[in-house]
Amino acid sequence: MRLKHALIAASLTGAVTLALAPTAHAAAPPDPRCLGARAFCLWYNSNQQGSVAGWDLSTGFQGFPNLKDAGRFLTPGEGQGVPVKNNAASATYQFPGQCHGDVKVFVNSGWSGPYDTVPACSAINLVKTKNDNASFLVN
Repeated sequence: MRLKHALIAASLTGAVTLALAPTAHAAAPPDPRCLGARAFCLWYNSNQQGSVAGWDLSTGFQGFPNLKDAGRFLTPGEGQGVPVKNNAASATYQFPGQCHGDVKVFVNSGWSGPYDTVPACSAINLVKTKNDNASFLVN
């Protein structure tokens, strides 16, 4: 009977430990088209295709309240020279080491309105803000 109680207690302890453990995943290798190891990039086309506009986040840069100040897509590819504001279809948030945090891309300037969330160490197609993106904020 004692052995049965000990096994139950050990099982419960393991389950509690697993339930409380953080759910981090390993960083994906950085996309060389998106500058810097810790960088946020907006892409002109879906699936991280076309021209890219990127920002190095290792300096503490937190985003743009109005993407009209972000300039244009600069790299070669479809969309090169087009203003970033209201013209992005996908995004990448590269983060070295353990992945945590996210970047929110908003429909409106001033970080308001509907938004898409880009988790650290991921690349997504924008849904709510596809070609209707006016600001972004690093969390």
